[in-house]
Amino acid sequence: MKLIKTIISNVSLISFISLISFVSLVSSCSKNDDFVDEGQSLNAAGVAIGGVSGYATSFENLDQQTRSGGALTRAWELPDEIKTNYVVYEGGYQPIAIAFTKNSQEPMMRYLIKGDEEWRISKSEGITAGSYQLYGYMPHQTSIVYNITDYDGGETAELKNASYSTGAIMTLENVPSVMPEDLCVVMGAKHGYDKEHDGDNTNPRTNRLHQGDFTFEASGTPLNDYYFLLFDHLYAALRVGIKVHADYAGLRTIKLKSLQLDTQAGETKTTKKTKITIKLKANDVNEDPIEKLTFTPTGDPIDGGLEFWSNSEGTLLTTGYQPFIGHFMADGITKLTLTSTYDVYDTKMNLIREGCVAVNSVLLEDLLTEQTATKRGNQYTINMTIKPTYLYVLSEPDLDNPTVKID
Repeated sequence: MKLIKTIISNVSLISFISLISFVSLVSSCSKNDDFVDEGQSLNAAGVAIGGVSGYATSFENLDQQTRSGGALTRAWELPDEIKTNYVVYEGGYQPIAIAFTKNSQEPMMRYLIKGDEEWRISKSEGITAGSYQLYGYMPHQTSIVYNITDYDGGETAELKNASYSTGAIMTLENVPSVMPEDLCVVMGAKHGYDKEHDGDNTNPRTNRLHQGDFTFEASGTPLNDYYFLLFDHLYAALRVGIKVHADYAGLRTIKLKSLQLDTQAGETKTTKKTKITIKLKANDVNEDPIEKLTFTPTGDPIDGGLEFWSNSEGTLLTTGYQPFIGHFMADGITKLTLTSTYDVYDTKMNLIREGCVAVNSVLLEDLLTEQTATKRGNQYTINMTIKPTYLYVLSEPDLDNPTVKID
């Protein structure tokens, strides 16, 4: 289903930027010092590893890659059984949180970080040669608390840490409900000796990378370990393409400073933070391992929005579409409220209005045919053109309405 709808309306300049930005739209290791405390510095030296290649599911109705930054190295061909669902992950500088698990052992919480020249692991102590199951998410943020239990949840002493080979229950707490980054969960992991080879090629079904398989054979020497990882999106993507009509560009210049979003499901306002619980069932047949996924809003309701895009200097809007992209917790969201901040200049770049703030709300069903609530893994995209009216041409700055056409 195409998630673009044409709307033509007259709105004030104060309102227009808000309108355009709507639819582009416990455990055995509850706290680990390396993961939570030492992790405060993502520039910590760590230990060099062989490298990382990552692949993510495509956003539904994806018009353009929503990620930026250098790609994780890709030279190896995706296996046939997964390449129709996954593409190379292009947000290659995001830190990846990983729990190294073994049956009957305490999970070891680590993260992988891309430096200027190489990938590193935050700490290699305790990771010896042998077989592990890797469970994790990205991007790692120091404010997010990551907990994990085995697939049975450690409900009895006998079961505690007894079945990581069959899956795991992950919880992410204190997760922002709106964020610039693409929040993903690891769907499969495999070791490699270099960027060309994953696992054991002699038996592709069980020994090569596929979703549902989390087995990683550590060499005991991190420099020799190469990581292959599959990701799936936990949030939805919000993308707005904005351009200024040539006639309007000859009269005024707009610099967009920030976009903030808050969301609502029915009558319930989304809170600033979300607790995410993911039950993963390991398998060897290339099936989706997510058995259960729940989002639990926590803390205070969002008031005024959480920032998903900003530029303190302001981004100049031009006569070509520019994308402004963020991500949000999309569990049944029906209403989006966006707060936009921008500056307006004349043709000589004299500042006319500084720090303009606009707040607007819209119901998803009013903008998208047969779409009453958002879903994770969907990218909501809309392209817009700002056009002047005759009255606006004759008026003093911003006293009359330009026409905004959503293409």
